[in-house]
Amino acid sequence: MFYKIKKIIFISSLFFIFSCATSQQGTEQMVSFSSIPNGATVKTSHGFSCSITPCKIKLPRNKSFKATISKPGFTTEVVKVDSLPSGAGAVGAVGSALIGGVLVTGYDVYKGGVFELSPNEVSVKLQSTTAMVLEEIRTISNMDLFKN
Repeated sequence: MFYKIKKIIFISSLFFIFSCATSQQGTEQMVSFSSIPNGATVKTSHGFSCSITPCKIKLPRNKSFKATISKPGFTTEVVKVDSLPSGAGAVGAVGSALIGGVLVTGYDVYKGGVFELSPNEVSVKLQSTTAMVLEEIRTISNMDLFKN
């Protein structure tokens, strides 16, 4: 009899742990950043960064942000990454609601366990500012400014 109770408690605790969205997905997500050419700096609007692309940054799931990718001599690109409800997070939130109620579900939402960052791979092509200046000079030099 004691063995059966112990087994039921163990299975119930596993169900509780795996039903929580935060335990399923965690509160952070790895996002990959790459650029052409490599070697750019990434800074997020909420204070995270990496110094050389390609790189990965572990970011909170519950906050949308903008990533600024820059490299001297090249254009700067800004990419928005959204925090969106995820399918796995929704399933976990339902499990949390059934087992833990509103409090546990609220915790999942607050900590970000029900969200995912999209896109989770950011790739940009940076344009050479030197090439852009040369093209502008070429365009101006081909213009006949003193035509009568």
